Amino acid sequence: MKKITVDILMGLAIILEFISLPILIHEIIGVGLIFLIIFHIKLNKNYFKAIPKGKYNLKRTIDLIIHIGLLISLSITIISGILSSLKSFKSLRIGNHEISHIHKSSSILSLVFLVLHLLTTRKKLLREIKKLR
Repeated sequence: MKKITVDILMGLAIILEFISLPILIHEIIGVGLIFLIIFHIKLNKNYFKAIPKGKYNLKRTIDLIIHIGLLISLSITIISGILSSLKSFKSLRIGNHEISHIHKSSSILSLVFLVLHLLTTRKKLLREIKKLR
């Protein structure tokens, strides 16, 4: 599967997660999004291999901070989502109002980091989109 296909599916899933859907649909899309994120990271493994290599200028440092922020905020969103699940992971539910609040807050923070991530990778993304034509 091409990287751009995974990127487009992730984008659609994220948009769907922020609109009002029945909770079961939200949770199913969320689980699918987890797999897409894992696949996206796997497809971009060369980026992670390059982290300790080379010199860091300001742009590269900012990119790394954004990527780490995105990874941390997504991890918190995923964990808190699973812990506050009402349908899909009902047996793991330890959620309460605080866990639900953490899930909502971290998802908004993830969205902020995602926008920053898209801004820092926009040239690469636009090249991939042009290849589709």
